[in-house]
Amino acid sequence: MSSFGRDENGEISIVISTQESQVLINLTEQLLELLSQGESLAEHQDPLLHLVGISDSDALPEDPVLRRLFPDAYEDSASAGEFRRYTEYGLREKKKAHARIIYEALTSQEEPEEISSSHTPIDKGSFKLIIESSQILDWLSGLNDLRLALAVRLGIGGDKSERESIDTEAIHKKYELMLESDPMKAVYAVYSWIGWLQQSLLEEISPS
Repeated sequence: MSSFGRDENGEISIVISTQESQVLINLTEQLLELLSQGESLAEHQDPLLHLVGISDSDALPEDPVLRRLFPDAYEDSASAGEFRRYTEYGLREKKKAHARIIYEALTSQEEPEEISSSHTPIDKGSFKLIIESSQILDWLSGLNDLRLALAVRLGIGGDKSERESIDTEAIHKKYELMLESDPMKAVYAVYSWIGWLQQSLLEEISPS
């Protein structure tokens, strides 16, 4: 399982398998598509509001993943709606930028050579990816958004109180008890792996 590390020259990098890379590429593609929902409608709103990033809508998004990524900032619905009008567009653009940075970093890599004829097509090897220092926080934010999106699909931490008390040990036990034939077991594995990536990157940038 790949994780981030720091090279002797101080650069943060990750040696990632082509299979792991493809998983992240697919997830970032799906996230970008989801974050772009409603853009066609935005073209028909007040052009001046659109120019300065203010939305005509103050309602929570319909998609549960978007509702998790853009929760109400206030309990009062009026205050929450007003805050959303002025901030959601900008937040969407930031999250899209974070996802694009991960996507472009992975898709810009040259196709690695097959290690040997005994390897299956899906296991062609791995490559080293160096994370630019200016993009480290973008990677952290992007990975967090991917993990939140998967958490929604898995039904983990539905509301604020649940998110604050997520029992990672219970999640691990549930994963262990799942049958190998259960398609959701792979989703749990990816969810845990992305959390592992986040933790390893945080450890590399945190003071000793």
